[in-house]
Amino acid sequence: MHLEHALGLRQGEMVSLIGAGGKTTTLFRLAKELRDKGGKVLLTTTTKMFKPTKPHVDRLFLVEDVAAFLPETAKIRGPVIVGAGYRVDDEDKLIGLPSAWLDRLEQSRQFDSILVEADSAASRFFKVPSEIEPVVPKSCHLVIWVMAIKVIGQPLDPRVVYRTERAVSLLGVTPGTQLTAAHVLQLVIHPQGCLKGIPFTGRKVALLNQADSPDEIQRAKELAQALVHLDFERVVIASFLRDDPVEEVVMP
Repeated sequence: MHLEHALGLRQGEMVSLIGAGGKTTTLFRLAKELRDKGGKVLLTTTTKMFKPTKPHVDRLFLVEDVAAFLPETAKIRGPVIVGAGYRVDDEDKLIGLPSAWLDRLEQSRQFDSILVEADSAASRFFKVPSEIEPVVPKSCHLVIWVMAIKVIGQPLDPRVVYRTERAVSLLGVTPGTQLTAAHVLQLVIHPQGCLKGIPFTGRKVALLNQADSPDEIQRAKELAQALVHLDFERVVIASFLRDDPVEEVVMP
């Protein structure tokens, strides 16, 4: 099954990815699938990400003026993945575009899909956002919350959980506590937890990633059954170690 179908993407949508444990990999896979169908795809971030290069983007623009960017991209026809950011920093990371610019780009209807990495997680398995995260544009239609199922059973430690101090505070536990599925659900429903900052009008999908073994797949299935009752449209279980990453789609 194609990832776009598993996640329930619709034509013309702006999609934001938040969380940890595979956002960039998911972003690139979705962009490729959509381009392969002939689509004109914008791939960008509102925070920062490692500068994307070929084959993940066909062209990369550094945008200082969104009004000037629009006529330039209007000349481009699909199939194509257009990458865009504000600038590249000293660590070769692409600094993102303001979310208001992405709202304007969405209104232009130039792109068949706009894919946004709206969160940063420093390659950890799981994260709880800070006060200023995530940065999801107001006109976003679909938010994909990502977590690596491998985090279950791991300690609340900065090596595996980004913003560990926030998770510890919201859960009311001590650092090093073993993270359970119950803890994950508690952090999902907490007003300041994993899903804060998502537009009320947007749809939500969970992606339980890195389900690479039978035990991890079973653990993901059990968590998915609980998540589908928490206002998620669906939960996708995946492993990008396989050519077809989708293991299962769980719906209410």
